Amino acid sequence: MIKKSIFTMLFITVLGWVSAQSLQFEWDGHVYAEGETIECTNDEYGYGEFIQHMQLRNLTSGDLNVIVEKEVVSDLEGTTNFFCWGSCFGPDVYVSPNPVMVAANSVTGEGELSLHVLFDPEVFGKVEVKYSAYDRSNISERVTINVVFNKSGEGLNNPSAVRFGRAYPNPASSVINFDYSLNVNDKASVSIYNLLGQEVMNLPMNTLQDRLSFSVSELNDGIYFCNLFVNGCAVKTEKFVVKK
Repeated sequence: MIKKSIFTMLFITVLGWVSAQSLQFEWDGHVYAEGETIECTNDEYGYGEFIQHMQLRNLTSGDLNVIVEKEVVSDLEGTTNFFCWGSCFGPDVYVSPNPVMVAANSVTGEGELSLHVLFDPEVFGKVEVKYSAYDRSNISERVTINVVFNKSGEGLNNPSAVRFGRAYPNPASSVINFDYSLNVNDKASVSIYNLLGQEVMNLPMNTLQDRLSFSVSELNDGIYFCNLFVNGCAVKTEKFVVKK
C-alpha cells in the first residue's frame, strides 16, 4: 500500500510538471523536446549565413509575453551569431529587449523567430548556442533548445588550395573580372546576389582557366555579392559595386 502511494505521488508530480509547461519549441509541425540538441546545416543564401527557423507554441489558456535569450556554448573565431524574435538583434544582444505576445493556445508565425550564425568564407566548423524562451512574468519556468550550426566544408578536395581574388575594376560599369585557381577535379560556379538575397546571375567556371569575366550591363546600379561554390559548397564571397 505504501509503495502504491509513493508511485501515485511521483506520477502526480511528473504529471503536474508536464502540465505546467507553458511553451514549446517546434518547426513545421515537429515538436522539440526540452533541452534537445539539433544540427543546423542550412546555409540559406549560399554565402555562409546558417539559419535555423523556429516557432514557439503557447500551451496555456492565457496570452504570454515571451522573452527569448541565447547562451553561446561554443564559438569559433570568424563567426557572428544573432537571433530574430519579432525584430532582429545584433550579436551583442543576449536577451530580447522587448517581449513578443503569443496568444493563448496558438503558435507563432514562421518568420517571427529565427536563429543565425554567419561564417566567414574561410571558416569551417561548429558553433553551439543554447536558446531559452519564457514568459516575462515567470522567468524561472523556461523551455530550452540547443542548436549546433555546422559548416563542414564537406565535398571540398582541398579548401586551402582554392583561390578567388577580389573583383576588378570595382566599381564596374560594363565588365567585371575575378582571378581564381581551383583543384583540377573541382566542379565550380559563381552566383551573383543583390542586397535582397536574390540570385541575379549564375555562371559555370572552368578549372583550366584562371580568370572569370562577365558583363554587368544588365545589372542595376548597386552592391552585389559574388559567391563561389565548389563541389556544392559555398567557400568564398566577394563584394562588388555596379555604377554606370
